[in-house]
Amino acid sequence: MIEEPGQPLRELRRALRGLASVGSEQRVLFPDQRDTATQLARDFDQSVSAVRSSDDGRLSVPQLEALAALERKLTTMSKDGAEFDADLWTDAAVRTSEHWAEVRRLAAATLEEFSEAHE
Repeated sequence: MIEEPGQPLRELRRALRGLASVGSEQRVLFPDQRDTATQLARDFDQSVSAVRSSDDGRLSVPQLEALAALERKLTTMSKDGAEFDADLWTDAAVRTSEHWAEVRRLAAATLEEFSEAHE
């Protein structure tokens, strides 16, 4: 598949919007998925990888820092229950957990760094 110019950034913005959405709105994004939390994190991870591989040094320090903060939070949350139990990855937790509220805050801040006004 040939990648269109700007496609990785568009996909990253879409993934960030998904993570930044209010928990109850996230289920609408993935109606056929049983595990929306995992899908949100996976989409973000894949889009970050694509942006980094196509970046060629164009990401700003604030953009890199915002991505890193969000990645750290999701990584900490996904350490196979070492720090959090599996209930953190349920639909209910996405809507009500303070950890997911922090993910939404970090995603919104990261999305702001990747807004078209910053390009």
